[in-house]
Amino acid sequence: AIQYVFLRLSRMLAVWMVTDLRQDLAEHVLRLGMRYHSGRRLGDLLSRMTADTGTSLRILNLIIEEIVQEPIAILAGLAVAWAVSPVATAGILVLVPLLALPVWKIGPKVRRRSQKSLAALGDTTQSLTQMFGGIRVVKAFRMEEREAREFRRANDAFVRSTERMIKAQAASLAITAFVASGGIGLALGAVALANTPVDGRPRLFQDPGDLVTFAMAMMAVVGSVKRLTKALSVVHTSLGATTRVFEIFDLKPDVSDRGDEEPFAGLQREIRFEDVHFRYEGQEESALDGVDFAVRKGERIALVGPSGAGKTTLLDLVARFYDPTSGRVLVDGRPLTSIRLADWLDRLAVVSQTPFLFQTTLAENVRYGRPEASDEEVLEALRSAWLEDLVANLPQGIQTEVGEAGDRLSGGQAQRVTIARALLKDPEVLLLDEATSALDSESERRVQRALETLMEGRTVFVIAHRLSTVRTCDRILVLDRGRIVESGTHDELVAAGGLYARMWRLQIEADAPA
Repeated sequence: AIQYVFLRLSRMLAVWMVTDLRQDLAEHVLRLGMRYHSGRRLGDLLSRMTADTGTSLRILNLIIEEIVQEPIAILAGLAVAWAVSPVATAGILVLVPLLALPVWKIGPKVRRRSQKSLAALGDTTQSLTQMFGGIRVVKAFRMEEREAREFRRANDAFVRSTERMIKAQAASLAITAFVASGGIGLALGAVALANTPVDGRPRLFQDPGDLVTFAMAMMAVVGSVKRLTKALSVVHTSLGATTRVFEIFDLKPDVSDRGDEEPFAGLQREIRFEDVHFRYEGQEESALDGVDFAVRKGERIALVGPSGAGKTTLLDLVARFYDPTSGRVLVDGRPLTSIRLADWLDRLAVVSQTPFLFQTTLAENVRYGRPEASDEEVLEALRSAWLEDLVANLPQGIQTEVGEAGDRLSGGQAQRVTIARALLKDPEVLLLDEATSALDSESERRVQRALETLMEGRTVFVIAHRLSTVRTCDRILVLDRGRIVESGTHDELVAAGGLYARMWRLQIEADAPA
């Protein structure tokens, strides 16, 4: 009964601790900035949060069940042996350093190889994530065999790295077992010989029963040492996983509050970029190179230019997903970094070119930015995004689940749901990154009318490749290679005959009937 209670409580304690570790890790990763998330591999992250934290559970179980209990059993056995014959016990204790040597020498190698094995496991998880996340592309291009080969390659690498770890682990256990069994056996034989009287030398054990007691105590010690060594070997293996988990905990958010931010009552005058430079980590060229401009409250600004010109990067700096490499983003003359991040984001909404929906109901997706919104407010936002027909045709209305990543909706419908989400939040600052890119012509016209209503009286940054959708903006900024090369209204830029005018002519020609 005592053993049952001990095992149940100890193992549940380990489960609770690992569950808390996984929760803390998830919360920490959520707090990390976009610089981390844009560069991380999802498969490796999932492997660390599941397999590696699960491996940490083995350490806790071993610490509680073996590493705590076995040393006590060893000390008890040695105490019995010492009571019978201190001299013989002291002689055998000389072998203890030899028992620790394999674990001490080979243990770090096991830990390093364990980390490599777990990294290879992360590669296999990444391969699976990519394979099934892009299953439509895989099927469309008939690449099942190629993806299967890639997964086999990742699996083979995992097997090779795991085999090297197992070799080191097996060597440690085998050497310890040899020393423990062979060495202790020889030592006990030597003790038995030393117990034979020669030339009047005193016997180590006066009573034959003492010799038996001593031998049994030492064999019990040997058994405990073997179990402890095996547990320590597993701990070294598991420490590789623990190291990978705490590597993430060591990362610090690159965008965070400093703690001395002043209250923010909302945008009053303008948002200004002051000689802003930005460079992504690992890239030589700057995404933004000395950007200077200001946007008045309530003004609608369009950002246009070739792919890679820096348009999305500029929007990310407004949202403070990143901070500038140099220069400043100012809000009413205050550095954006002096405003509490939550206060700023509460007044801002983003609609990106790639719509993302959560695997929950349509209503919960729309109220994601305003969890307290009523069903009627959700329906009004959906009507403004021209989604009445969708709601009417869903089996459970707004309580219908949209599927994983919204796969039960068309691309245009999913995009309009994200627009409804922004409508419901009712932001002061609106960032539209190709918000109509996934829509057909009819849906685009409907959503454009909804966006015109949404943009009224708000400060808006719009990215659009279709220049016809930004003609009504107050001002158009033309970016090229991270710099603002032109600025003005649509008519002014067309008349200027520069980059914008060339882009406009190309789109007119592309849209013209053949």
